[in-house]
Amino acid sequence: MQAYQFEYSVPSSHTLTVNLPPDAPTGPAQVIVLLPGANNALSPPRPPQLDNMAQYLAWHDEQPASGRSADDVDVQIREEPEGWSD
Repeated sequence: MQAYQFEYSVPSSHTLTVNLPPDAPTGPAQVIVLLPGANNALSPPRPPQLDNMAQYLAWHDEQPASGRSADDVDVQIREEPEGWSD
């Protein structure tokens, strides 16, 4: 994968136009926008302040799945003690 980094100022229109170098390959590309001071979209969401467990469970059910199966979690739990020092 080839990467290019540019510094831009986001205008009030919230639209950016990116001009790539002429030697950039054509075809599909991934675009990632990192905004300073904004919440990190790659971090798991933090639960908001909630008044009770029912509100927490409702919030939890709205969160996207982690993509990990129960078997994946079980393997991690079994392997975790191997990293502990005595």
